[in-house]
Amino acid sequence: MKPWARGMQVVAAIAVAVVAVSSIVQAVRQGSWAPIISVGWLPAVVVATWWPSTRGRCRPRRQGTAG
Repeated sequence: MKPWARGMQVVAAIAVAVVAVSSIVQAVRQGSWAPIISVGWLPAVVVATWWPSTRGRCRPRRQGTAG
């Protein structure tokens, strides 16, 4: 992995942590689940983008005729 790519991952991880912690703090202050629900999509995006089995793999082209 290129050094700048690793740096981007670190910055993104820090940003996700800040958003998660701030939403939890806001939820506690408000006494409501609404702030946590509003960022509930964030873990799905992180898993989808950082899933290790899909990184760097491409499917080879099929060698044959269509039909």
